[in-house]
Amino acid sequence: MNLNELKDIYTSNLKTLRSQKGLSQNQVSEKANITEKIYIDIETGRKWGSFETLINISNALEIEPYELLLPQDQNVNYDSKRTKQLIKHLRSNFCAVVDTMEMFLEDK
Repeated sequence: MNLNELKDIYTSNLKTLRSQKGLSQNQVSEKANITEKIYIDIETGRKWGSFETLINISNALEIEPYELLLPQDQNVNYDSKRTKQLIKHLRSNFCAVVDTMEMFLEDK
């Protein structure tokens, strides 16, 4: 992949994800705390923006920053609520295993 291909992916993702969320360029720029002109320049490929801007835009779109840089067919469906539930479940199960091991070791 070269720089132009990455820029094409980035700008395409910005447009697509913004449209999917039903947001205007102005709404995204306000949520990202940047001017509409800067957002339009980024979405049209005239500018890249800083890492901070990338994070602010991804937060405005309610996605992870890396999702803006992956081809659409490779985007990972990241659901933070489900991930947090999974982590809680795994911790609970891990604690049960540790408790069982402690009881087993105490019996000896």
